[in-house]
Formats: sequence, C-alpha cells, structure tokens
Amino acid sequence: MKRDTVNYLVVGLFVTAIAGAFFIFMYFVTGRAGPTDHYFAFYANVTGIKFGTGVFYEGYRVGQVEAVEPTPLPQGVHYKVTLSVAKDWRIPVDSVAEVVSAGLISQVRIEIRAGHASELLQPDAEIRGLQKADLFAALSRAANGFNDLSQTGVTPILHNLNERISQVADELKTFREGELSPFIARLDHSLNDELAPHAARVLTRLDADAARLERFLGPEHEAQVGEFLTQINDAAVNLNTLIARIEATRAELDTVVGSVGRLASTNEPDLTAAVRNARSSLEQMAATLTAINERVDSVMYNLDGSAQQIHELTRALRDNPTRLLRAPAPAVNSPP
Repeated sequence: MKRDTVNYLVVGLFVTAIAGAFFIFMYFVTGRAGPTDHYFAFYANVTGIKFGTGVFYEGYRVGQVEAVEPTPLPQGVHYKVTLSVAKDWRIPVDSVAEVVSAGLISQVRIEIRAGHASELLQPDAEIRGLQKADLFAALSRAANGFNDLSQTGVTPILHNLNERISQVADELKTFREGELSPFIARLDHSLNDELAPHAARVLTRLDADAARLERFLGPEHEAQVGEFLTQINDAAVNLNTLIARIEATRAELDTVVGSVGRLASTNEPDLTAAVRNARSSLEQMAATLTAINERVDSVMYNLDGSAQQIHELTRALRDNPTRLLRAPAPAVNSPP
C-alpha cells in the first residue's frame, strides 16, 4: 500500500512539472519573457489583430498585442491597439508600427520600423500606425473598376470602332472599284505596252555600250590605257610643278610691283618730269609726222621719177655696157 502511494506521488509530481513547463513555454511564446513597457497605435482596420499578435522590431520579436479598443475620432472610428514591448527597448520617436503579413495566408503581425531620430519614445506614448494594404480588397476594387470601365468606356469605344471600321471598309471598297481598279489597269497598260518596249531598247543599247566599253578596255588595249593613265599622271605632276612656278612668279611679281610702287613714290618728281618730257617729245613727233605726211606725196613722186630713170639707166647699161667708159656721140641735127 505504501508503495502505491509513492507511485501516485511521483506521477503527480511529474504531471505538475510537465504542466509548469508547458505554462512557462507558453509564457515565453506569447512574449511575456519579463518586464514590459506599453505603447499604443491607432488603425482604421484591425483585421487579424487580436490579443497575443506578435510585435516585432526590425524582424525581432519584442512583445505582443495586449488589447484592441475602438476609439471614436473626428475622422471616424479607429481602433487603439496597445502594444507591450520589452522594457527599456530603444524606439526612436519617428518610428512606424506597420501591420504586415509574411504571405497571403500568413498571420498578421505588427512590425515596428525604426526611425532615424536621436530622441526616444517614452513608455505609454503613441507610435504612428501604418495600415496594412488589403490585397484582396484592392483586387476587388480593381475588378470593379475594370467592370465599370468595360461597361462605360470600352464597350462604347468598341461599338464606335466597329462602326468606323465598317465605314472605312465601305470606303475602301468604293475606292477599289471606282479608282484603284482603273488605275491598276492603266498602270498595267503603261508597263506592258509602253515601258516594256522602251526598257528593252534601253537594255539593248546598254548591252551594245557595254560591249564597246569591254572592247576598249580589253587586254589588247590594256597597255595603251595604262600608258594613257601614266601620261595623265605625269601631266598632273607637271601641272602641279607649273602651278608652283606660277605661284613663285606671282610672289616675285608682287615683290617687283611693291618695289616699283616704292620707287614711284620715292622718285615721283622725276617721273612727273619724265612724263612731261615724253609728252613734249610725242607732241614734237606728232608735228614731224604731220609735216612728213604733207610732203610724202611729192617725195613719192620724185622717188617714182628717180626709180624710172634708174630703170632706164640700168636697161641702157645692159644694152650697151660701154657707155660706162665713153660718152655717147652727140646727136647730129639734120639740116632744116
């Protein structure tokens, strides 16, 4: 009997220890690991937030949600969420308590994003709350918006577009039957009856010109063409040399002209006197030429008579050369 009592006592102690360990484990899991400070934040929607929801600081769990209380505000009913955070945890005053979730079906949590201010929040102070974006609500609103857009915007646009396409199709059909088909017929006539024979003649001429060019540039004329190109090259070289010489001559002429200009400016009085003397000489020469012109007729007449006499003398000497040695006999006058 005493042995059974001992066994029951051991079992009871074991169960009590297991229960205590379970409660201690739950205490640590729920974030009640020691003394805490309380803060609060306001949210317009607290879906998924309840007592025990985890509070994290930059991904590290520092506490949990203690209470959720509706609070009327001027902008509507908001919910005051009380947060218990590990005691003496340093939270800058510009930090933000954002409602987040790891995935679409994950449990929500409150993530405190650390700010950059040097001043720290005091216990029982407000942390600015940042509402979680409801993905499904946003998708629902987007779907409703697309539905309204399809009913009020896209459908009328498609109807108008369909009517406009029908009008354009009718206009294209009318254009094809009234203008495009006759134009294509005229174009076909021009191509087949006019342009094709002309193109054939042009191609024939091009073939003939190509044959003549091939004969001109053939192997038998290759040496001549090369020599011609060599001569052209030499001529170009000579032309460049000539241009260089002309340029040098021009520079020398510029120098001469400059020297003449300087000489003229230096000897201007002498040049003026020389010009006057030359003008006087020209005037005297003009007077002399005028006098000669006046007497040229008589001079020419005398020269003509002298020439005739010299001609008669030379003829008489040819006939009788002895006249150079003796004088001719005087003529005998006949008796009256």
